[in-house]
Amino acid sequence: MTNWKRLATNVLCAAALLSFTVPAAAQSTWGPDPGETQRTSPVPQRTRVFDEASMRGYDEYKGPYAQFGVTIGVIDYDGSIDVDAGGGVSITGGYRILPWLSGEANVTYVGGGDAEVGNNNVGDAEFFAFTFGPKFYPMAAVQGDAFPEFLQPYALVGIGGGEFELDFDGGGDSEKSSFIARFIFGMDLWITDHIGTYMEGGYHAAADDDIDGAGVFTIGGQYRF
Repeated sequence: MTNWKRLATNVLCAAALLSFTVPAAAQSTWGPDPGETQRTSPVPQRTRVFDEASMRGYDEYKGPYAQFGVTIGVIDYDGSIDVDAGGGVSITGGYRILPWLSGEANVTYVGGGDAEVGNNNVGDAEFFAFTFGPKFYPMAAVQGDAFPEFLQPYALVGIGGGEFELDFDGGGDSEKSSFIARFIFGMDLWITDHIGTYMEGGYHAAADDDIDGAGVFTIGGQYRF
């Protein structure tokens, strides 16, 4: 898995560096102008205490974000190999481009699932993937207050590559690399203007004759810079 891990690490490090180097001058400044402090107005000034419809809404935020989640997944091999569910992690770096659209890169790892042939445990299976693609927020197009904006459902389609590995109990291993298509449905829940949680599930489909892919479910936290 060396090549994919090195590529994924470099891309996510670059995304993180870009996030932290966004000039402070590009950030919005809220509150009254210093020259206006002596004036009185019946209209209250907007402060950094945002309401639910401001930065946590669809229209007020564009910029970078990061996610870290705990994942449960099941690897699907064709044929006689059955794999139990295993645990792992999901790491994401993204950028909200429009109210209804983000672009993000993701690294997912699932390991520790027992691989069985018949009733015999033959070893452990693990899965690693790096994907990138668009993330869509369909409720951004809905007008009105029917659905609170701090809850934001989404759908994601990503492409990339991954590796599936079997570590046999008797020694040795089997590794296969594959093109990966990632299909995810999930929900963001924003607790504050910058901190939130998310929950998502879906499938990493593999373009390999012997491997179907991996089903995953993730829950975690996220931060908007």
